[in-house]
Amino acid sequence: MALQGVLGRIMTPVFGCLVQVPRCQQLHTTLVLDKLKYPNWKMVKEVKHRKAVKEYAFERININAVRKAKHIIPPEVKEIADKEIEALPRMSSISMLHKRCMITSRPRGLVTRWRLSRIVWRHEADYNKLSGVQRAMW
Repeated sequence: MALQGVLGRIMTPVFGCLVQVPRCQQLHTTLVLDKLKYPNWKMVKEVKHRKAVKEYAFERININAVRKAKHIIPPEVKEIADKEIEALPRMSSISMLHKRCMITSRPRGLVTRWRLSRIVWRHEADYNKLSGVQRAMW
């Protein structure tokens, strides 16, 4: 039992496998949810939000195309399209999505290409764990 507690602090489950977490990140990743493998409830909420955006994307794009067609489509059809957009879940709107770090769930300072916060990104880059990143030396 005591050994499992020590391993729980050193090894953190991420995406179905155990990963050793450096000391600087243990503070953030100790809140990992056992069943869902995400840092905290905010990240779980964002994943659900991303799934909703993906599910309704095609329908939302088609309805918005009808709404934005000027002088081509009669106003009655545009009103119907407005009602259809209102009927869709609010979570399915891409503008409501807020990007977060995949490891710490930090909402600010995100390096978009890797979906990591600047702190985690720099730590990973220091140990050559990111492809295409080289430390600046002069």
